[in-house]
Amino acid sequence: MNSPKAQAGSVSVAYLQGLLDYLARQGIEAAPLLAQVQLPAGILAQREQRVAASTYLQLLELGLARSGDCDLGLHLGEAVRPGYYGVLGYLIMSCPTLADALHRQARYAELVGSLGRVELSDEPLQAGLEPQVAHSWQPLSAQLQRHTSEETLAAWVTFGHWISGLDLAPTLVRFQHPQPADISEHQRIFRCPIVFAQTDNALVYPKRLLSAPLGQADAQMRLMLDAYADRQLAELKQGDSLLIRARELLAAQLAAGPVNLPALAAALALSPRTLQRRLGEAGLSFSQLLDETRQPLVLHYLRDPALELADIAFLLGFSEAGSLARAFRRWTGQSPGDYRRSLLAD
Repeated sequence: MNSPKAQAGSVSVAYLQGLLDYLARQGIEAAPLLAQVQLPAGILAQREQRVAASTYLQLLELGLARSGDCDLGLHLGEAVRPGYYGVLGYLIMSCPTLADALHRQARYAELVGSLGRVELSDEPLQAGLEPQVAHSWQPLSAQLQRHTSEETLAAWVTFGHWISGLDLAPTLVRFQHPQPADISEHQRIFRCPIVFAQTDNALVYPKRLLSAPLGQADAQMRLMLDAYADRQLAELKQGDSLLIRARELLAAQLAAGPVNLPALAAALALSPRTLQRRLGEAGLSFSQLLDETRQPLVLHYLRDPALELADIAFLLGFSEAGSLARAFRRWTGQSPGDYRRSLLAD
């Protein structure tokens, strides 16, 4: 069974601004939250700067705790604005059709953040129902999956209304997480049937909508923004290369015994101080990097019924299965056994 590739895991400050703006409207100031995750307040002036995905998730978790809003992800998505997507938001608005906009979104999604993968695919044909497509999102982190998935799909609906001028509800919405006790906010925002404990997170809607024209189409602006987005994407991939190499080395070293920053620095041909500085520039500590490396791996291994929890703990460098179980509960709020049973139930 092949292991998944290491993920870079970063989010643009423009996208982070959306979370902080929403919390500020709830009376929760940004500065103390940023201080708690060791980010300087001045970073908000650098909208194209990146922060680690784990740092964004920490802030989302703090927002959940401070606001007491169990539907925070939905409300963040509902409050999305083009500026929170940076250059991608304005590029999407300049496209001639919804299909062209979704193509650009998939191509440049990393500019906003690498919290998940985007895909557009045809749905199986159903008798009596016109052809449908599924606009799906697969989270790359086990942490706060419910809220990141709900934020993403609610944002797609809001932004779709914004750019198309069409106030149409999806045919169906699917989520991977179990159904919350109260789904009244889901029903208010999506206005269609919603199903939970599914194999993907997706908006399903008629395929004919892909040809819907967008009111702010601008061919010259699109060409200019395409070129700018291409340059940004190339710079991002170059900047992420150290973190990608670090994750790949960590993933390979986990089963060999305890891992630490000096050993990783040596493998990267860097001094420990230089590696610590480079991680700090991305808003990461070594322990956060280790968590980010382990999370997609444990989700991958739990899909293999032949692997016992003790085997997975060994492969991920935990001292014993209990340590893995505690870490998994911290990341996801559930036990590895419960997560594995939910997979088998799909």
